[in-house]
Amino acid sequence: MILKRSTLLLILMAAAVSIALFVVKYRVQDLDDQLIQLNRQYSDSRQAIHVLKSEWAHLNQPDRLRGLAERYLEVGPPDAERVGSADAILDALPVREIDPVIGAPHAAAPDAPKHVEQASVEGVQ
Repeated sequence: MILKRSTLLLILMAAAVSIALFVVKYRVQDLDDQLIQLNRQYSDSRQAIHVLKSEWAHLNQPDRLRGLAERYLEVGPPDAERVGSADAILDALPVREIDPVIGAPHAAAPDAPKHVEQASVEGVQ
């Protein structure tokens, strides 16, 4: 008995659809496994971030930092001896003179000592 063409075509189409469904089923299962793995990684990352934030909050407590600073650093509140005198601070500042040509402030070289800067300015005038 010879099968009709339409019956043969129907059988071939059924076979093709079943193979396609087989391939799609396993591809969906693979994607589902990937999704589960990504969700697990996401959850682990969120938990790790939560732990790190808790540790950061603990490590940055002001009382704890103050105690560590007092124990390990030799720094205290600023006083007059540490800061220095006003004359010493003013002597360390660079001299800024008005440039007679352009009329704007003129800063001498930052490395030059104060007496060299004043001599160069006096020589120009």
